[in-house]
Amino acid sequence: MSTISTYLDRPIAFQRVFVALGAGITGALLLSQAVYWSRRSGDDSGWFFKTQIEWEEETGLTRREQEGARSRLQTMGLLREERRGIPAKLYYRVDFDALQSSLDECAKQDCTKPPIKDEQSEQAGTHKTAKQDRAKRTNRAAQNRQSKLSKTTTETTAESSAAPAEAKAEPMRVEAGDGTIYEIPAELRYPGPHTKSHKAWVAYAIAYEKRYGSWPLWNATVGGQFMNFIDRVGAELAPRVAVHYVRRVNEEFVVKQMHPVKLLQSDAEKWATQHHTGASMTSTRAKQADQLEANASVADEAMAIIRAQRAAQQGGSDAE
Repeated sequence: MSTISTYLDRPIAFQRVFVALGAGITGALLLSQAVYWSRRSGDDSGWFFKTQIEWEEETGLTRREQEGARSRLQTMGLLREERRGIPAKLYYRVDFDALQSSLDECAKQDCTKPPIKDEQSEQAGTHKTAKQDRAKRTNRAAQNRQSKLSKTTTETTAESSAAPAEAKAEPMRVEAGDGTIYEIPAELRYPGPHTKSHKAWVAYAIAYEKRYGSWPLWNATVGGQFMNFIDRVGAELAPRVAVHYVRRVNEEFVVKQMHPVKLLQSDAEKWATQHHTGASMTSTRAKQADQLEANASVADEAMAIIRAQRAAQQGGSDAE
């Protein structure tokens, strides 16, 4: 049976100041927990391993909320991720230098203090208005002004209450080839269905999410690289080549870089050829091919020596 001490001993320490950095409530919560574990990691650099289920148990954040928070923190340069081992496990590390820099900048802008000045002024004005109304209850003009003020306040409050609902964008819903429906967080701002890059990018993003458990980031740099990739292989072939690149390419350098778009576009023709032939070159296969070629060269040299020796022996016999 769970007791209050059980809950109080759990490693959760929410840092309110992180909200002011622009990470939002979920980002601040995830960052607070990541700071806790980075400071207690046995790794000298602060790397620690955490599963999606463990994140949810500790913070209450759903998978979708975790992905959105991680994406924002990575974009801000505060959280690092790295896959290690076979099968790959996702490790995390807080960039404390970047975090300190962000906190210093926030302190300069005084963004950690609540805006109480306007609130106090508004309260003082409200008290003053109420006092005047009590002194002039018989004054119809004052009552009319108060009525108009109340109406304006009500309308403003209604508009302010509706604003957050309007600002909350719906996630992008896409259907994969196998019929699975994926919800992509709206804050990632992926290219829409009517854009040239939409189909290929969604194919790449779904394959990436399946491999790494996180949606790839889209920005101006990535968009330019991806459009270059499409131009080089063609819009029709691009989705299939992108999926092949993420799923099948296991070259050591590409895997360490976590299959970035810059490598997809830089070797676009290579990945297209691999997709067409159904073959991919890994570092192991490349070493094996080099070894076979080396063995063949040694064999050729040995045969040449044998032939030379035979020719020399034949020449000696003829001379006798």
